[in-house]
Amino acid sequence: MRTVALVCVLAIASTAYADDGPLAALLARTDAVAKEVAKVRGLRLKKKIPNEVVDRTELRKRLLEEASEAKTAADTAARGIELQRWGLVPLGYDYTARLIDLLADQIAGYYDSKTKKLTILDTAGSDPAWAEMVLAHELDHGLQDQAFDLEKFEKLPDDDTDALTARHAVVEGDGVALMIEVMLAREGITNPWSVPEAADQVIQAMAAPDASTKDSLDTSPLAIKEEMLFPYRDGFAFVTALRRTKPWSAINAAFARPPRSTEQILHVDKYLADDKPIAVRVEGSPLADYKVLTSDVWGELGMRSFLLTHGVSDIVASNGAAGWGGDRVITLAHEGETNARRTIGMARFEWDTEVDAREAQAALEHAVDDMMIGSFEQTMERTRWWNLDGTVSWVERRDKAVVIVLGAPMQLADKLDPWTMLIASARGRRGG
Repeated sequence: MRTVALVCVLAIASTAYADDGPLAALLARTDAVAKEVAKVRGLRLKKKIPNEVVDRTELRKRLLEEASEAKTAADTAARGIELQRWGLVPLGYDYTARLIDLLADQIAGYYDSKTKKLTILDTAGSDPAWAEMVLAHELDHGLQDQAFDLEKFEKLPDDDTDALTARHAVVEGDGVALMIEVMLAREGITNPWSVPEAADQVIQAMAAPDASTKDSLDTSPLAIKEEMLFPYRDGFAFVTALRRTKPWSAINAAFARPPRSTEQILHVDKYLADDKPIAVRVEGSPLADYKVLTSDVWGELGMRSFLLTHGVSDIVASNGAAGWGGDRVITLAHEGETNARRTIGMARFEWDTEVDAREAQAALEHAVDDMMIGSFEQTMERTRWWNLDGTVSWVERRDKAVVIVLGAPMQLADKLDPWTMLIASARGRRGG
């Protein structure tokens, strides 16, 4: 993905690339660059990595074909309803179409672990320095695949996006750090991350939007933008935190023992301690005539994005999401329902300590209140809203757990018990 953040990396890295002509000239050097990448990364190049060049018309065609596959189409449509139910995108937001537009606009190159082929967009050649970095980044993915089998590495249950995002952060963070190291190695600079300020500068550049080059990512809803940026920005921070005092073999170890959650990416000490998330499962059947449309794990990243989307300040959102222990977020809907207004959102969040749970409760009450139009009542443990659309919503805490219900029809509210529908595993509970 090309973002303004990575354009800033070019300046930080201070690399130079002689313009050898069109993109074809660069691709002719693929084998030589692959050997260079392999040397810096410390992975053996077992076989040549084939490449191709496509234009954005072909890229869009491929994205549309993938999106039209039955399972992908159903999953993406359900995800769009979930995002609307929780107010993470506007009502009526065409998630599938917007996602295709976003990917078609952002992708500069990609490595396909199924075809084992590297694809570069023809527009990447308009900036030789950028094209060189894209090439190094994607070749690194090819080396990762040869060493660690990326399809196997990223194969996880569909109902744990948080764990998958964490693994994707290892893959992309490795690629971002590596491509910078390759450019700097040409200047005789090795392991720049031993100086903390070097990584901090790159991270700050990734976090700083450039109004003069605002693109489809910059204008996307916050939750989608965070989901897209996290593997690159926070994955880079994770990789360089390990690389600060350790060789690339420490990253190899992260492929062997992957981080379990976005929390472990955001807090490297939790990864090193292998701080295991608490599993939360759906127990029993939902209300009559309702089914579980979506069931997923948000993790610390998803929790923070939800809070930020609904007006919680950066510091309160970060504090409210910190101490995350585990969660399960579900959307209940009638069979065939496509109107997010007529679905019910339900979630259970587990926290490391009761103090963490109280902070989260206060932040979640702020966020949910931002979504409501109506009256409310509040006690120490629960806040309940009666909405003008005839639904009831509430946030409730018990010890180190917090539940949320959004948009329950008033006549059904008493039949909904998130504490018995969403059960936390007693094994592996954390904190004191």
